Amino acid sequence: MGNRTDLPLAQLNGATSFNGAGTMYLIQTPAGVLYLVHINVGVDVAYIKSTDGGRSWTDNTTVFVGTTTSLAVWYDRWSNISAGLIHCAYQESVTDDTLYRTINTESADALSTQTTIFAGGTTAAGGCLSITRARGGNVYCHTVIDAGAEGGFFRLPNANVPNGAWDAARTNPEALATQDQIILLPGFAADAQDIMAFFWDASANEVSRYLHDDSANTWAETSIATGMTDTPASTSFANFAAAVDLTNSRNLLVAWTDDDLLNADLRCWYVTESAITETTNVVLNSTDDQGLCAICLDTITNVWWVFYVGASNGSETYPTAVNIYCKASADSGTTWGPETKLTPRTWSIPWLITVPRLLFSAPLPPPVCYQGDSAVDIVHLNICLDPPHTRSLIGI
Repeated sequence: MGNRTDLPLAQLNGATSFNGAGTMYLIQTPAGVLYLVHINVGVDVAYIKSTDGGRSWTDNTTVFVGTTTSLAVWYDRWSNISAGLIHCAYQESVTDDTLYRTINTESADALSTQTTIFAGGTTAAGGCLSITRARGGNVYCHTVIDAGAEGGFFRLPNANVPNGAWDAARTNPEALATQDQIILLPGFAADAQDIMAFFWDASANEVSRYLHDDSANTWAETSIATGMTDTPASTSFANFAAAVDLTNSRNLLVAWTDDDLLNADLRCWYVTESAITETTNVVLNSTDDQGLCAICLDTITNVWWVFYVGASNGSETYPTAVNIYCKASADSGTTWGPETKLTPRTWSIPWLITVPRLLFSAPLPPPVCYQGDSAVDIVHLNICLDPPHTRSLIGI
């Protein structure tokens, strides 16, 4: 595993890092530069960056000043678009709007004009937020700011990216209720503007695939799994996570059947427009005290890395005293390597994220960000400090 270490990066604003379940990610550029967009201690949206693999970081650069309640990001190259925009969607509770701004990582981190995705009237607990970009260039956002009462599904046409106006609300895949969650992703249909979504229906305990036909403005739903007990996003996030496999025209999904429960499973699938294929479980029949997940596709080796918290033998206490663990698969989830502990001590961990697509050769396993102490709200980075001289893998 090499010289693995934890580095404190920035102070957050408590539960706003995961409350509202914005889909957050750590971004890595093809040059290896890391970006962490986050809600800082002042409840503003900000980013920090590292040009040395995570060993040192810049101070905060502000993207939005206000009272932020949720944040979601997407990066152009995760959609096979040869550009460097980080697309930021964020909800705020002063004017109760969902707003949008980009960071141009290939033009001195220039910020776009801030535009409004959705103008709301109230903000309350139980919302969600996700943003993605289609392979054809349109940007899409699903936003719910108050448990289903306000929000919707919106499109920014490619010609309007990044400074132009968003379209009026489009057909909504679901009138999301409290605790429902959604992850938007690019699709792989012949129409490059079509997208895919993974939807967690809290009331039905079901995860499903939605396909959005851009030209028809319609959605089609297919069940992925039932018996999936959700965890409120105000408690911890995320217990399902996704990554894009551009080479094989599919999206990857991992999800816990439950957390902190005997015999819970961390399940895994790869999903196309025509098929939903379950692979071997990352964790089978947990012995309790496990949860959270994140997935990274190493685009150089095609190895999948899945991260979660809590030892499979039940020796830790979820979520107040857990370590971060990972497993790797070099055969598209058919087999998984051994459970490998990454953190040097247990923490109270309510959320974790990783780089969904590793674009630059780096020491392995890939970097992971997490809130390492809920009492002081510090975000930590877990990385290997060894130079990237080999592509050795753990147990596979």
